[in-house]
Amino acid sequence: MANAKVKLGKLFKDEMGALHGRLTILGLGSTNIISEQAKTFDGAPYLKLIADPLGDAYEIGAAFPKKKDGMDYYSVNLDSPILPAPINAALFPDKNNPDTFNLIWTRPEPKAVPAPSATGEIALANNQEGPSQKRGIFRKPAPAATL
Repeated sequence: MANAKVKLGKLFKDEMGALHGRLTILGLGSTNIISEQAKTFDGAPYLKLIADPLGDAYEIGAAFPKKKDGMDYYSVNLDSPILPAPINAALFPDKNNPDTFNLIWTRPEPKAVPAPSATGEIALANNQEGPSQKRGIFRKPAPAATL
């Protein structure tokens, strides 16, 4: 089954090249965001993403320019203390308007849970093989002796 794609927001490029728009995350509400040009330590350009620019402005992430199959887009990382983990998304230009960008998040594939082996051992994802003495392997307790 294909992963669900969710539109988290729409941003517009103004005449100065800055992006501004609205970010909406189900259950967490929505906020205005703007971009600010920045450079990495090695001088590569990226966009800082700033939430609530007219209020208590705070940085919520970054957008890094990328190119794939001839298409320009931004790889986006959003983070906040209220999120359980950072959100990795992509900012794609709209097909009908190159000055409009759609922020799209794709739900990651769920991680497979390993099944117990015939001996009752369960291996953790980072240590699938090896004897029981190795870290990450747990053995089911032996059944209690009956009298």
